[in-house]
Amino acid sequence: MASHAGPNDGTVNIVHGTHSQLVAFLVLNMWPSHLGLPLLLVIIFCSKKVQRHPTFISLCFTFMIVGISSSLVYAGKTEGPEPSKTLCLLQASLLYGYPAMASLSAFGLVFQMFMVIRRAFHGQTDSPSFIRRWIILILPYAAWFISILATACIGAANPNSVSRNRRFFYCSVKSDPLTNTITVFAAIVLFITFVLEVWTVYYFYKRWSAVKHNDSASVFKEINLSIRILAFAVYLIIAMSLSLLSIKSPASPVPDLAIASAATVVILIFGTQPDLLKAACFWRHAKSSPGSVQVQPIFVDLSSNVGVDQGHKPVWRSSETFAPRVTTRF
Repeated sequence: MASHAGPNDGTVNIVHGTHSQLVAFLVLNMWPSHLGLPLLLVIIFCSKKVQRHPTFISLCFTFMIVGISSSLVYAGKTEGPEPSKTLCLLQASLLYGYPAMASLSAFGLVFQMFMVIRRAFHGQTDSPSFIRRWIILILPYAAWFISILATACIGAANPNSVSRNRRFFYCSVKSDPLTNTITVFAAIVLFITFVLEVWTVYYFYKRWSAVKHNDSASVFKEINLSIRILAFAVYLIIAMSLSLLSIKSPASPVPDLAIASAATVVILIFGTQPDLLKAACFWRHAKSSPGSVQVQPIFVDLSSNVGVDQGHKPVWRSSETFAPRVTTRF
């Protein structure tokens, strides 16, 4: 940063991006939030055969909020003078709440999967409590609101620290204590999420070791969505790690572009599940061949109760709907 800049000067550019990178940043944020994710939610809500747990719905809304917020100061143009301080502070406040909200949303999804698979592994049938379910759903938005409030107060008290030019892609507030707190909090949540991922992989490994010689094909099917969830969580950790690295090398636009692609990754990982693709291609349903027999698969219900056979052993079921179900009772 230039030596002549004052301690509260937030107008000095620290991210050296190009026009094409700015366009890529906006596209990566806008197409999922304005088209991809809304379409995915429409399919989930309108199809009776597609069911997802509220934690997944919450994750979709999280990235819709981020995408809309990221394009807030670009109303039909990608270049020009600085936006008004009020609009710029509004965008900065919304985006500064993103790390906490996204990390807690990802944690909630992985935690829900972990708890259900753990109960299935140990043959337990107890349902998650009402309080725990709502805490998982409310926490991301509570953290988002707190971050918004803190950013708005700091920015309003120091108007010179608010600028779009500083971060190039979006408005920001120059406040090291604020950004460090947000970054450390998100890193802690993501580390806990990673621990749950490793624990979940352990349960899957134990399951695989038990049945790999008898029914390996069904094992691949039953962990379909779980592998997708783990893949996204790993991606999110990588993206957030790049964000941490940007503290030491803030001139690179790579961390911002990597994080901007998170919503696209959500669609590629979760929007290509077989049940969603079948629901999207609804015109093919009427073309089922005569005399065909449909086998009703069994599955692990990741909503509340875990299937248990007559011997009181967990039923690891395989199907395309190996997913937290939105029909969970609250």
